[in-house]
Formats: sequence, structure tokens, C-alpha cells
Amino acid sequence: MEKLLRILKNKFFLFFLIIASCIELQGQEKKTEFTLGGYITYLPSYLEFQGLNHQESQTNHLIHNRLNIRGYIQENFSIGLELRNRILFDEGEFNSDDGYVDLSHYFINDSKFKIHSMIDRMWLKYQKEKIEISVGRQRVNWGINTIWNSNDLFNAYNFIDFDYIERPGSDVIRFQYTGDDLSSLDIVYKPSTFINQTIEINSSVIAALYKINKMGYDFQFLLANYYDDIALGGGWAGNIKNAGFKGEITYFISDDSSETNSTSLSTSIDYSFKNGFYILASHLYNSNGFSDPQQFNPHSVTQNVLSPKNLMPSKNSFLIQASTFITPAINSSFTLLYGEGINFFFFSPNISYEINASLDASIIGQFFYMDDEFNSNIPHAGTDFAPINTISRINGYYARLKWSF
Repeated sequence: MEKLLRILKNKFFLFFLIIASCIELQGQEKKTEFTLGGYITYLPSYLEFQGLNHQESQTNHLIHNRLNIRGYIQENFSIGLELRNRILFDEGEFNSDDGYVDLSHYFINDSKFKIHSMIDRMWLKYQKEKIEISVGRQRVNWGINTIWNSNDLFNAYNFIDFDYIERPGSDVIRFQYTGDDLSSLDIVYKPSTFINQTIEINSSVIAALYKINKMGYDFQFLLANYYDDIALGGGWAGNIKNAGFKGEITYFISDDSSETNSTSLSTSIDYSFKNGFYILASHLYNSNGFSDPQQFNPHSVTQNVLSPKNLMPSKNSFLIQASTFITPAINSSFTLLYGEGINFFFFSPNISYEINASLDASIIGQFFYMDDEFNSNIPHAGTDFAPINTISRINGYYARLKWSF
């Protein structure tokens, strides 16, 4: 069965390439334009773990290259192909490709050295007047809030992962209609296949998002068959005087039991001062979150792939973010996060320097802290050894050099 599934997925991939090639051949009679862009980053990092399990510190060196290819064929067609190429020195792993088609590959996969590539964008788009139809791996961004996106059913991401600003793509078929008065309709279908040993379980996501502008606010409403749930939600973005006010809410109705229904609500207020100082405050309510520190491990916060049903491990999370320009080329910022109940703190200072239009450098700190005084799973001195993988603090230090082209 797994072999048959791989064949079907490969046929889907070949079908996409054949369609794109046919369009390109037809477009040779008219103007065809291709563009290439991307960047290369070098990211050395040092991680230290403070806890009673005596986990050793880690030093990694990551080289990250991204290629963004666009093709504009005839008047109405376009194609996109984007690749992540990464080289990792020392220990570590890259996330697997969980899309409908596995478009990732390890060229070298040794314990201390890895070369990995992944295609995270590959789409074909048709656009005419108010209609846009696209198929393939693409970014479906339904989030309207700044930090946490309760409405982002297809590409929920972890804002702590600062080295992946593009965010993952989804293998979907998408229809968009742009109406008058800033209204729009977005319908997305995501096929998905799961293998459970001897049986094959097919599950998919189909969702619709409607946007409208009223009373100076942008509103959006969504309805989705989200795997085993029915999702109902909405969001808003506007202003309270001179301050920005945004929010999103999604309610997930489970097919199993009403006791497993869940709610994700995120809100934020931000303000920009005349001197360039910017401040943002945000709150996230996650009904699936923990309220007991004994259930929490800081490692869960650093996961790259998240679910809109569980954007943070705590029931209530509070965040403050501020930034300012020291000079026109130097920007400094910090982020402070608190997870209520689990007594989790996250602090991240950042300073960046724009050397020129194509080259910039930054120094980033990420400090995770959980007060082990409240966690009985982390014993104090003089008691038994702590359980494996129990860590009370993680300190991360990063330096990044980025060249864009």
C-alpha cells in the first residue's frame, strides 16, 4: 500500500511538471519572463542547557541558501519554485517533508555533517481579472494578527524560529475571488493521506475564508472541515485611535466528543511613536494548553511545526515586543513572553546592522526559563536524579550574516 501511495504521489508531481512545461511551450510565442532571487546566511549558534540532567552544551554552524524562481508566461499564467538548501555542521536534524509529495532529500546525512534540500514552494497559478486559481505547494496565509494566528489553518508557525521567515508551504488547490469594496473569497482544498501500518486513512482539509471591510475595520470569517473537526472562526484588524488592534478566534468542534472541542483566541495592540519606537502587546488563549508546570518541558516551545489548535503550551500566554532604531542602519529589539500556570518565561534580545542593501548582520539571544521550584519532575539537590530530557533552562546565542541577491 505504501508503494502504491508513493506512485500516486509521484504521478501528481509529474502531472504538475507536464502542465507547467506545456504552458511554457505555448508561451514561447509571447513574452516569457523568469526571475531568480534568494539569499545565503551563515548562522553559528551556541546552546547551553541548565538542569540536573547534565545535558551537554551544543555548538552548531548552519549555512542556509534559498532560491526563489518565478516564471511569468503569457498574460495570465505564472509558476513558482522555491528551494531551501542547508548545510549543518555538528549534531542536529532537519524537519521531514510532511506534504502530499515528499520533496526533500539528504545528500549527506552523517551524525556531524548534513546536506539537505527541500522544495517548499512549487505552484502553478492562473489569474484573470478578479479570479485567481493556483495548485501546488504554496503559502496560504490566513493570519491577520502579528504574533499568534488562530485563523491560520494551513501554515501555523512558531515565531521563535527566526531563520525561516518564509514559513512552510502546503500542497493545496486554491481559488480566490476579489470583489468590490475590499471584499474577497478564498477557498482552499488540501488533500492529505496518512498511513497507519496496515490500513490507509484518507483525510483532507477544505476551508473557505471571506473578507470584508466595514467601519474602518478589516473583518474575516472562516468555515472549514479541518481533519476531524469543524472549524468556525473570524478575525479583525483596525485601530483604536492611533493604536493598532487585531485579533483572531477559531473554535474547533470535534467529531469524537464535545469534551474535546477547543478554542484558540489571539489579540494584540501595537503603537508606533513619532521617534520610531514601536511596542506591541499580545495575548493568546489556548484551551488545549497546560496550567500545571509538571506537564511542561521547555523543549516543546522550540518545535517548528505547530497546530492552530495548540500555538503555545500554556492556556494563557502574554507577550511584549519592542523595537527602535539606534541609527538608520542599526535596529534593536526585544521580546518577552510569559506562559501563565506553567511558569514559563522567554526573553529574546536582538540587534541588527544593515551593512548595505544586500548584506546585513544580527546578534540574537533566546533564553528559555521555567521555575523548577514548582516542577516536581525536576528534583532539587540532594534528591534522586532528574528524569531524562528534563531541562529547566535553555540559553541560545546566535550570530547571523545574510547576503541577499
